Amino acid sequence: MAGFLDSLSRMFMGQEGGPLQTSRYAPEQESILNQFMKRGAAASDFGPIEQQEKQRFSEETVPGLAERFTAMGGGQRSSAFEGALGQASAGLGTGLSALRSQYGMQQAQMGFQPRFDTDYMQRQPGLIEQGIGPALGIAGKAGQQYGENNVDAKGMVAGIMKLLALLA
Repeated sequence: MAGFLDSLSRMFMGQEGGPLQTSRYAPEQESILNQFMKRGAAASDFGPIEQQEKQRFSEETVPGLAERFTAMGGGQRSSAFEGALGQASAGLGTGLSALRSQYGMQQAQMGFQPRFDTDYMQRQPGLIEQGIGPALGIAGKAGQQYGENNVDAKGMVAGIMKLLALLA
């Protein structure tokens, strides 16, 4: 009931101006961000990315190296193959460290970005304010038309009464 009365009051009396915050995100995005903020940007969230890279390494990089060394005739038991595999593994470790660092920075930046835009809403006049000025002007003119040159509050009331009588 209080919400209805507030709405009614704003409609007739107007609404004060002031800061107005609007979300930069859709409600679904807000929900995801709220969940993320509750959990925190833990490094454990990087696990699926790390797992994917390790799987790619074992399914693509290692077999590719093995094929290359087998085609060259050196085989997979040669020291050159072992060295190439060691370099590739070191590259995987370096790449994962770089990805982990980048992931952490992105998560931190997401947490520091403003989630709301703030604007200023000007005062909104209500129906009474929008309608009373013209009504008083009409009443004043009506009062003057009927010979009442001294249009004060009493004259305006008299003008309104005469105007209403004409409309009835």
